[in-house]
Amino acid sequence: MEHWEALEAGEKRERGETMTKKIRSNLFFLKQFGFNESLLQTIFQLRLDPLESIFNNENEMIMEIESKFTDKDRELARDYQKYKNFKSELFNTEAFLKDGSSKIYFKYDQNELTALIPEKIMPLFMYSKGDVSQLSLDRKRVAIVGTRKPSGKSIELTKKITQEYVRNNYIIVSGLAEGIDTVSHEITLSLGGKTIAVLPTNFNKIYPKENQDLANLISEEGLLLTAIGPKENTYKSSFLDRNKYVANISDLVIVIETNLKSGTMNTIRNAYEANKKILFVDQGEEEINNKIFEFGGEMLNDK
Repeated sequence: MEHWEALEAGEKRERGETMTKKIRSNLFFLKQFGFNESLLQTIFQLRLDPLESIFNNENEMIMEIESKFTDKDRELARDYQKYKNFKSELFNTEAFLKDGSSKIYFKYDQNELTALIPEKIMPLFMYSKGDVSQLSLDRKRVAIVGTRKPSGKSIELTKKITQEYVRNNYIIVSGLAEGIDTVSHEITLSLGGKTIAVLPTNFNKIYPKENQDLANLISEEGLLLTAIGPKENTYKSSFLDRNKYVANISDLVIVIETNLKSGTMNTIRNAYEANKKILFVDQGEEEINNKIFEFGGEMLNDK
C-alpha cells in the first residue's frame, strides 16, 4: 500500500513539474510576443493558465488580471493565431534557444540567479550565455565600474586593480559599456581570468556594437547575462536595471571614475541598498567623494 501511495505521489509530482514547465514556457513566449511583465507575473501568482487567461475572451476576466492589461496587451490578445505563428517561428529560428551554452532563469524557481538577486529586483526572466558556474555562491565576484570616457590615469588604475583581483581568483563583473567596463573585461581575459558582462540589451543587439567581438569572447571564456529576451527592446530603464544586477551579483563594487549624475553613481546607490562593500578611487572632487561616502564607500589608496 505504501509503495503504491509513494508511486502515485511521485507521478503527481511529475505531472505538477511538467505543468509548471509548460506554464513557464508559455510565459516566456508571451513576454517575447509583447505582453507586459506585471500581467504575466500576476497570472503566475494566481496559478492561472496563461493562454486561457489572455486569449479566451468568452470567459469573464478575473478582476486582478483585467486591471493589469494595457492597451497594447488588449490588442495583442485579439489574435491568438498570430501569437501561435510568432511562437512557432521564434522556437524554430532563434539561435539562443538552440545554444547549449544558453540558459533561461525564471523568477520563481530556485536557481543561480534567484540565489543572488532578491525577489523584488529579479525580473520574471533572465538569460545567460556561457559558463554559469561563475554565478555559484562559492565564487568571489567584484564589480569594477566607471565612466565611459575615463582619463589615462583611470585606465591605468583599472588595469592595475583588475590584475590584482584576477590574481586573487575574483570573477570580474561589469556592464560591457565603453571605457572602464571594456578595460576591465579585456584585461581579465588577457590574464586568463573570468568575467561576467551584464548587458542592457539582448544577445542579438550588443551595445555598444564596437564590443560585439568582446561579447563573443566573453560568451566563450566567461558569461554574458541580461534581462532582455531575444524579441524584447532596450529602453532607458534597461540601463538602470542592468546596474541593479551588476551590484547584486557582486560581493563588492570598485568605483574607478564617476560624476554625480551617472550610471556609475546609480550602481553605487544599488550596491549600498544591497548592503555590498563599496571601494572607490579618490575622484579629485570633494562633492563626488562625499556622495560616495554617503553610500558607505571606502576610499582606496591609489598610489
